[in-house]
Amino acid sequence: MMTQFLHLDHLRYEVHILGPVLFFIPLALVAVFVGLTGMFLLGHVVHILIASLLIAALEACLPLAAGIILSTVAVQDASLELLLTLPVSYRRIVFLRFALILGWTLLVEWGASLALSAFLPWVPVKPLATFQLTWLAPSLWLSGACILLALLLRNQASSGAILGCVWIMQLLFHGFFAQNGWAQPWFLFATLYTPDASFWLTNRLELIATALVLFAAVWWFLRDPERRFFGEDI
Repeated sequence: MMTQFLHLDHLRYEVHILGPVLFFIPLALVAVFVGLTGMFLLGHVVHILIASLLIAALEACLPLAAGIILSTVAVQDASLELLLTLPVSYRRIVFLRFALILGWTLLVEWGASLALSAFLPWVPVKPLATFQLTWLAPSLWLSGACILLALLLRNQASSGAILGCVWIMQLLFHGFFAQNGWAQPWFLFATLYTPDASFWLTNRLELIATALVLFAAVWWFLRDPERRFFGEDI
């Protein structure tokens, strides 16, 4: 019982350290898209455009926001020296923070997908269980990539700029990624542009598998946290 209390107390402490703003961002994005959807429905905009907007919110906007937030958590830590003196390994603490932010974002996306299925059933282009891969795969991939780049470059702005360029290029040249077999495993927006493609499920699973590799690389990188003192983005 005491151990459980300490665990809960530790979780509350980490949430307090991260701050409420980071947890508010996904909700704020959802609120913005809910407002836009309401305006479009009142304006009698065709359903296909509204569906594209909402799928883009789940597959493109929320995952990118999660990645940028996590890259900030990865490189900015004013209490780094203190954390290195604790008996718990530094990377365990950092991964707990990653899990809190990413888990909250995934929970928001899951709730949004359930709401779409309940109130706008013409939006999901897949059965509900399969539709969850729409947001899960890019969220994990962008999160892992943003964290790893931020740690390697020791700069959140640089990692965000690089991933932002990848994000924009895939939106602009989606036809290229969809039509070339070597690019399909890295295509983040398959649901938005090619929901009926034969490679859709494979693409989702490959993104998730790649994301696990990225997180494993982050775990390996943090085995030596002292390197964080060199060129850290404060």
